[in-house]
Amino acid sequence: MSNGRAMTRGERAPARAAGATVSEPGWVDEVGLTGHAGLLARLVRLNMLVSAALDGLVEPYGLTVADYLVLGAIRRSPGGRGAPSRLCRVLGRTSGGMTLTLDRLATAGLVRRAPDPSDRRRITVELTAAGDALSREVNDRLHAWESALDLPEPLRAELNGALDTVLDAVTPAAAR
Repeated sequence: MSNGRAMTRGERAPARAAGATVSEPGWVDEVGLTGHAGLLARLVRLNMLVSAALDGLVEPYGLTVADYLVLGAIRRSPGGRGAPSRLCRVLGRTSGGMTLTLDRLATAGLVRRAPDPSDRRRITVELTAAGDALSREVNDRLHAWESALDLPEPLRAELNGALDTVLDAVTPAAAR
């Protein structure tokens, strides 16, 4: 998956039958995890590979993945606008980090701050036309990358269910 491209079936270990004895993939020895490559090691490796691919997909647009996530969260917010505090909560960001991101996106002409129509003491953030277009274009690229992964639909559904279970298990009760 280096260079932002999806791995082909020949580059991955073959699918395993349920209950089959599992031999560890080559990367386990390469990173020194022999005998210790459990779920966490696989999740960390997956995070590293997907993060690198996503970075490569958004970088040509002058964005970080965090920037893209903020643009997407605003685009999907009711009325196409969101309060910075809500964006922090949804994306798990600090208010200071969100302010820096919003400042950068505003300077780039992708978002604008405006008074909240229901409470003029508060501000909301909305996408500019350029921000909306860019958010949609990057979103389309990310979905194309995901679609290009050589994963049959039944496996995608199984992975979605399994990952939802893992997410529920690791999400703190307060965040649910």
